Amino acid sequence: MFDGLKQKLRSVQEAFGSSLRADQPPSPAPSHEKKEESSPSFARKVKVLVTEGELVVGEKEIQAPLQELEMVLLENDVALPVTDEILRAVRERLVGTHRRIGESPEALVRKALREALLQVLGKSFDLLEYCRGHKKPVRILFTGVNGTGKTTTVAKVGHYLKEHGCSVVIASGDTFRAGALTQLGTHAERLGIKVIQHQQGGDPS
Repeated sequence: MFDGLKQKLRSVQEAFGSSLRADQPPSPAPSHEKKEESSPSFARKVKVLVTEGELVVGEKEIQAPLQELEMVLLENDVALPVTDEILRAVRERLVGTHRRIGESPEALVRKALREALLQVLGKSFDLLEYCRGHKKPVRILFTGVNGTGKTTTVAKVGHYLKEHGCSVVIASGDTFRAGALTQLGTHAERLGIKVIQHQQGGDPS
């Protein structure tokens, strides 16, 4: 389900890397451009390059990749507030970062993106611990608009629980979408999981 999103995120990571890959120090400004040469940002970059052999990541270098990341997230049904928070966190982690000349920009971006996603996701949820620690049967409800991968996710979660020793039954509540019952039934059959279904168009409860 997430293969497409992973591939798009890799492309975004490469776009960030291309924007940040600048192993050569910036050329000094011509003598007649005294204002730009004496500006704090320019002077700071030159000082860092000379004394530490590093480059400073600026807002301008990551603006285009950030816009691409925003489109990838929104196209994959990530909520706008969540998307905004991920972009803010990535920007916060990258802008002003010192990168040594020759250091992989992709590694820097990968770390920033990973930390941003973990921050948004918050504390991890242990599904197995939850199932084992609650009164049986434990019921897990999947909801969402059409086309977001609920059926595939149900099958993956069912397989995961079964592989870890849980007794799993899948109940099909999507009786209105064309092909939903067949799709879920096929997944359940392949996984060896019992499925409870009603007729097409019947009461989901």
